[in-house]
Amino acid sequence: MFILALGGVPSDAPPPSAAGATHVFRSEKRVMAIDFLVRYPDYLADALLDRYEAEGDVSLLTAARQIFDNDEPSLRLVKMVRWNFGAYQSIETSLSLLSAVGFVRPMTFTSEGGARQYEFYVFPSAFEFLTASVAQVPALAWYRDRVTLAMRVANSQSGSKLKNWQYQHNAYSETAHGTVIPSIKESVSQRLDNILAGLNHGE
Repeated sequence: MFILALGGVPSDAPPPSAAGATHVFRSEKRVMAIDFLVRYPDYLADALLDRYEAEGDVSLLTAARQIFDNDEPSLRLVKMVRWNFGAYQSIETSLSLLSAVGFVRPMTFTSEGGARQYEFYVFPSAFEFLTASVAQVPALAWYRDRVTLAMRVANSQSGSKLKNWQYQHNAYSETAHGTVIPSIKESVSQRLDNILAGLNHGE
């Protein structure tokens, strides 16, 4: 729910079947890619370092460092299995529940080229529920904050582009289909240390 709500964009003209929705999240592939960044803090840290080196925004480096300071690659890792199109976790049951309570309306379209496209329309009640949930269970704020951080990496990138970035990691691309995608915390930790060492030496 955090991914769909915080990763969506305002929708001024939802289709009649989703009347009242204020935001829309486009692409199931993009949901999967962002979900992967939330489940694998080491990959998220690596993506943050990519953005830091491209933009020079120190807050991105700080966020990556905090991930390791809090030992999240070990404590927060929720493993995913690699299938034909990369990391995958069925979201059908979750979507059915969110739809049943009126938070989200999943919709499927067929493009002119025949490709199936997914859109998820999000209603105001979803945002109200998330705000109330965090107020009642403060520990849930981690998921809100983590999705917000993941969105800084995802930005306006398509699901395909985010997936392609995942495949650039050998540990990911070389994982056999049907097996668990391994952590890359050691290599990312070393990369972070190298960047910090370079800053300390004024490079």
